[in-house]
Amino acid sequence: MQDLTISKRATQVLGVLSSNVVFNLWSLKKFGSFGSPDLHFKKFCARMIAKSPITEPAVFLSLKYVQRYIKKGNNINIANEYQLFTIALMLANKWHNDEVYSKQIWSELSNIPQADIDALEISFLKSLNFKMHITKEKYAFWLNCLKKFNLTGKHEYLFAKKVKKTTDTQQNSTKSSFNYDAKIIQPPVGFERNIVHNGLSRKVKITMDYQEKSKKKVVINEIIDNVVS
Repeated sequence: MQDLTISKRATQVLGVLSSNVVFNLWSLKKFGSFGSPDLHFKKFCARMIAKSPITEPAVFLSLKYVQRYIKKGNNINIANEYQLFTIALMLANKWHNDEVYSKQIWSELSNIPQADIDALEISFLKSLNFKMHITKEKYAFWLNCLKKFNLTGKHEYLFAKKVKKTTDTQQNSTKSSFNYDAKIIQPPVGFERNIVHNGLSRKVKITMDYQEKSKKKVVINEIIDNVVS
């Protein structure tokens, strides 16, 4: 994995991606359903990425840690999505980068008491059985899953597993599973409709912020591609 300095341009879109991934996974664990992050959490994620000595690969690694925690975590010490992202980001920074902040700095950045940072770190590590290493193959697969989630918004990509190739007979005898090579569906950029007003027909293009969202999706996937290359 290659270390890359995060630009101001990338900070905002990485904050959006991180908030979407973390909140959806946390919401599933806490409430049994997916949800959408509010603006405050999006800004929190962007600020944490901007203020910490984190690299783009480490941000994606932290999201993988969050996924592992949700899938394997068996304790309730972490109380909210803010704590979850902070601890995952801190551990990714510790495992991946040469420059590491003290827990006091992470406490100041996140407004989480240092005593809680210490306890939450141990709790997080225990939940993952201290298995923090991600192989290159699994990391590359996770990046591809993030790209597909970013483009489609389909939550199954957050829990995808790489399925080994099987024979036609084996495929027919087993239940269908997540398709690693599933076709990426581009989100709509906008839609048009005709509106009749005062007897006149005029064509109105309604974008509903799709253009701006699409631009952010493209930027995020460009960042992921640069990490892979």
